[in-house]
Amino acid sequence: MATAPLKKQLCKQPVSIQRTFEPGVSPHRIGFILASGLKWVNGTQITYTFLEGAEAQKKVVRKAFETWKAVGIGLTFKEVAENNGDEAMVRIGFDHRDGSWSYVGRDILTIPRSQRTMNFGWDLTANSYGMTTAIHEIGHTIGFQHEHQSPFSGIEWNKRAVYAEFSGPPNNWPKEQIDSNILDKLPANKMQGSAWDPTSIMEYEFGPGLVAKPTAFVKGIYPPGVLSAMDIKGVKSFYPVVAAKNRMELKLEESVVIKAASGEQDDFVFTAPCTKKYTFQTTGSLDTVMVVSEIGDTENYYMSGDDDSGFDKNSRVTLPLVKGRSYLVHLRVLYAAEAKSGSIRVR
Repeated sequence: MATAPLKKQLCKQPVSIQRTFEPGVSPHRIGFILASGLKWVNGTQITYTFLEGAEAQKKVVRKAFETWKAVGIGLTFKEVAENNGDEAMVRIGFDHRDGSWSYVGRDILTIPRSQRTMNFGWDLTANSYGMTTAIHEIGHTIGFQHEHQSPFSGIEWNKRAVYAEFSGPPNNWPKEQIDSNILDKLPANKMQGSAWDPTSIMEYEFGPGLVAKPTAFVKGIYPPGVLSAMDIKGVKSFYPVVAAKNRMELKLEESVVIKAASGEQDDFVFTAPCTKKYTFQTTGSLDTVMVVSEIGDTENYYMSGDDDSGFDKNSRVTLPLVKGRSYLVHLRVLYAAEAKSGSIRVR
């Protein structure tokens, strides 16, 4: 006699941090900002640290970071020591009383340095679901949402069955958490693409009787627990490898036109002619995120960044730079009213 599959604990997302905008910002502009505002600037080195945990658990998480990187993306990941936690963007805990979760994308930068940005609430070494969990949570960390909450999924839920299932063990979620993690649809302007991928690593597993429509999923949704073809295509599309040949040169006191359209990115390189403070600043009617990194022999080192999106100002970063050293300036354009309507200058 066949037995029912064991119920799984699922990712328990924190409530998203609500963005604020200046009065008068149009819904059209807000839509563009929200669509890619949580994603990292491509080329960012994301640093992480473990606040606790056994070495065997940490190895699973390290392997999960390697799994995303091995796809061939422009992001890099670097572990820093626990006692250097102030250098870590991502701070990882293993509190089994708190479930598994991660803040999404650049929301992480708003979390106090004393707090976790990711947690694992069960043994990652017990079975293959541990690796699935780690890859899933890192998916959130690099800016991806739950797939079943896509407005393009067409899912109609058997709400009574969903509440009954997830209010009981092993998840034991209150109604508000069931709503925010399963039933609530994400706004279309927060999603990349227009297709639902039921095989995505960002998709939950659901047993029979929870989905009313589409009829193909009435008996359940069973993603394989690995990166899907659409996961790989999507992450490579948003975070392509940054080719050195595509970087534009910045020179002191010379403006360079920003070519990127809404949702795109331009990359620049600047070599300091002398040791002093320099200011990188955009001009024009653009919503942008700017990140400045120093080019090292084997890796690039994040220095500072700025986000001007949703406000009538421009991105601006002032830093002391060293003569002869080269620096990368990554500029993500969240919204541009017109093509080539802005520029960047260093002084």
